[in-house]
Amino acid sequence: MKHMLFSRRLLFGVAATAVAMSFLIHTREQDHKAEAVRTEAARFASLKAEAEQLVADFPSNPDAQALGRVRKAYERAQAAWPAPSLLPDAKVAEFAPLEIRQKPSGIAIAKVDLGRMLFEDPRLSASGQIACQSCHNQELGWGDGLRSSFGHNRKRGKRNAPPLFSAAYRPALFWDGRVARLEEQALGPMANPIEMAVHDFSDVTARLAKDDIYRERFRGIYGSDQIDIAWVADALAAFETTLERPTRFDRFLKGDTAALTDEHVWGMHLFRTKAGCMNCHSGPLLTDERYHNLGLSLLGRPLGDTGRHAVTGLEDDVGRFRTASLRHVSKTGPYMHNGLIPDLRRVVIFYEIGGGKTRPINGQPADDLMRAAAKTSPLVKKFDFTPAERQALIEFLKAL
Repeated sequence: MKHMLFSRRLLFGVAATAVAMSFLIHTREQDHKAEAVRTEAARFASLKAEAEQLVADFPSNPDAQALGRVRKAYERAQAAWPAPSLLPDAKVAEFAPLEIRQKPSGIAIAKVDLGRMLFEDPRLSASGQIACQSCHNQELGWGDGLRSSFGHNRKRGKRNAPPLFSAAYRPALFWDGRVARLEEQALGPMANPIEMAVHDFSDVTARLAKDDIYRERFRGIYGSDQIDIAWVADALAAFETTLERPTRFDRFLKGDTAALTDEHVWGMHLFRTKAGCMNCHSGPLLTDERYHNLGLSLLGRPLGDTGRHAVTGLEDDVGRFRTASLRHVSKTGPYMHNGLIPDLRRVVIFYEIGGGKTRPINGQPADDLMRAAAKTSPLVKKFDFTPAERQALIEFLKAL
């Protein structure tokens, strides 16, 4: 009996010791983890402090050592990057590489090929002389390189032809955001009287139906050679989903730090901080997808344009236009909704002086629209650049 009691006490003691040792080991592991967390937090805080110092005192004409500092700051994890300089009304997402859609396969390839044929075919216009490609040319950055495009009977619109690189990724299309789907966007210029001037879409489908190749292709994709205008729009939209391409900046954001030079990285730093560009241009598409008044509505003048107001009827939308994506921006000039700014250097200077101003001309009294148009975006603020800073920002824009 005594032996059994002693054995039980011994087992209890061993178990208690094991529990105590396990608790001690667990406590030490927790202490080590906590210490590691504190150490990492202190390291991160130090990196952030160093990064913020770059914003506070980075020279306007940096030497190689200073450029090395800014490169080092942006070669770290994004969480340790210098924070962008943002204004209260800004809606911003951090930079990220754009995830480009996979290449089509199967029947989708045939649809894309058909879409390209249609895109390049002037039979989609009333005159038989204007194709989609006339205003959206691949060799001209999927625009036309003009301030504004010439359309039917050489009529000229007020707006610049937007580049199509990222059209498939945008939630709204055209400068005023009046449609949300590529299929709607494809038909809009066809029906516009100063663009392709088609009065009846059946005229277009009848012309296409006379072509044996078109009938065969539509039959293979849509199951009938009785061509429907909705199929035309669908094929055009399929083609437009394939236009985006990776950029140097995408490669940098994916970890290829050699994709950008020191000057590019300095320009990116200026983009995020001193110039304030990131207040409107951020995220994978480098746009906030909002509408802003930059003081370029030119109301009361021949190129006057109320912008988003024509869609919503809201007074606050007078003079507001959709924020352009900056992807491939060096290939898509001239710039702004009316194409009035011919190159990137002048774009940067435009923002340096705080944007444009809308005022009545020749002493005309200001009406409600004019007063509304005069209220420019609070996100556009003056800043002062040295020539070297301006050039660095331009070089960064060329990498986008």
